[in-house]
Amino acid sequence: MNYKGIIAFILGLAAIDSPAQKYNGVTVTEGDLYLNFRNISFVRNNEYSNPVTEGYTLIGWFIQPELVYRPVQKAELRLGTHLLRYPGTNGFSAAKPLFSTTWFFSELTRFTLGSLPGADTHRMFDPHFSIEKTYKAFSEDGLQFLTEGERVFSDTWVSWENYIFRDDSEREIFTAGESFRYTPTDESSRIRFELPVQILFRHYGGQISDYPEPVETFMNLSAGVKVITDAGPGRKVTAGLEGLAFYGSSMRDNAASGIKDGHALWALMFSSFRHAEFRAGYWTSENYYAPEGNFIFGSVSDHLDNVVVSPRNLITGSLNIRIPYNNLLEFFLGFDGWYDTDLKRFDNAVTLHLRIDELIKLASVKRN
Repeated sequence: MNYKGIIAFILGLAAIDSPAQKYNGVTVTEGDLYLNFRNISFVRNNEYSNPVTEGYTLIGWFIQPELVYRPVQKAELRLGTHLLRYPGTNGFSAAKPLFSTTWFFSELTRFTLGSLPGADTHRMFDPHFSIEKTYKAFSEDGLQFLTEGERVFSDTWVSWENYIFRDDSEREIFTAGESFRYTPTDESSRIRFELPVQILFRHYGGQISDYPEPVETFMNLSAGVKVITDAGPGRKVTAGLEGLAFYGSSMRDNAASGIKDGHALWALMFSSFRHAEFRAGYWTSENYYAPEGNFIFGSVSDHLDNVVVSPRNLITGSLNIRIPYNNLLEFFLGFDGWYDTDLKRFDNAVTLHLRIDELIKLASVKRN
């Protein structure tokens, strides 16, 4: 497709009438002002004892109130704040203003510039984009082009984490990614397939700063296939298999991690019933490193200098219970375990959170 075809395609999307959007069952309509209150209170206890990563407990909460206003049917404005607190600390670990503008190209596709919806909306895999970001790095700022359909999910985003001025003594840092998932089968099919492809870039710049280290960019790529089938009547029980391949690379020859390239394979089987999901798998990797991922899967130590553990062979397992209540509150309890067959060590993590996401209509504010 040439550039004229691309332009015509985008204009065609923009011409599609975008109906009112829904958030947790509440319809957002043109000319109305809303309060969107979001909160996650969490505890994650990582019982790790290995040379790759140390154990620690992550406990805290954040609140994120935002005013939401749609001046016209295809545009939405958000203004608010994000406040993150860890108990036992003085003040907030993160306190920042939020503002975003979203343009709805269609019912399925939208573009956001400013504060993004949240780190967990990217649907990235834990080995290269840690699930702990939902708690300690939920709020992101940058841009996002998102399509959510029955067959296609595509999330292209840039999260700008550290801005620098000329002659600064620190590095420019940003993350860019694409999370894509294609479902070739209908939801009504007894056997369903998903084909995910994800790519992530982590960039440490600094051409205009006085930071002594050279520029470095890491790339992490993953792709695979997921097969899901109904294992019981009424779709209350599902089961399936998933196979994923991972690749990591530093675009600098003398990488700071000590690893230039690495790869991994992860084979999984899973089953879900009502609010519970069980997953078991086998992870094998060689020289795999993902700076934004869960370090338990990697080869580079996060606390010992110049230590690389490779290969890694892990038996993985998890049990997650997720109970929603009245489109308002979510209770989550999760257990993750990893047995390293080479080091003969078992590590585990227990996660508990309560999540609130409520949208409340405040007033009608019509434009003149």
